[in-house]
Amino acid sequence: MNKKELVALIFEAMNTRNFSNMEQYISDNIQLDFPGIDLAVGKKRVLLVLNVILRKYSELKFNVSDILLENNKAVAIWTNQGLAKTGEPYSNIGLTLVEFEDEKIKFLSDYFKDTSFTNPK
Repeated sequence: MNKKELVALIFEAMNTRNFSNMEQYISDNIQLDFPGIDLAVGKKRVLLVLNVILRKYSELKFNVSDILLENNKAVAIWTNQGLAKTGEPYSNIGLTLVEFEDEKIKFLSDYFKDTSFTNPK
């Protein structure tokens, strides 16, 4: 699987809430840097954090408009929309930085416009 396909697989997993197809392409020492939480390290921990993030939404779909590649890094440009568990509509615009090592995903970091949900009042 090429790097662009691996990045697309991340968002397919997020949209379907099923990480089983992606798991074999994740480094055992993967790191996830997500706003509002401590750095998550290790395959099991990162998959747990991604699932916890998704639990905040009854619906959440990502639309990737572009994937930029440079050596062992990629940036996915995306929008998302859905419904929070509270029933409130949610949408955001962002970037996900992906780093690869030995054809596996070793680092993920998200950057997005609306970070209000990371610091609830």
